[in-house]
Amino acid sequence: MNDDEKMNDDEKISILLSNMTNELVSSRVRVRAIVELLEEKGLITREEYENRFKKVFERDAISYRNDLLKEVKIDE
Repeated sequence: MNDDEKMNDDEKISILLSNMTNELVSSRVRVRAIVELLEEKGLITREEYENRFKKVFERDAISYRNDLLKEVKIDE
């Protein structure tokens, strides 16, 4: 019996949620760092960033979410 078989469902979910949380935090920090650098260099304003974020979110969020959900189902 391998380690995956020894873990119960609650343990698997806990690890999955922990990994997802770490990825989300890391992604937010990376984006914030990039935005701050671009603002400091005068290349973009906060308003330009917010407007572009809304545009890209509306365009891409659903397909990204669906892709991630497909990956989770495949890994189960």
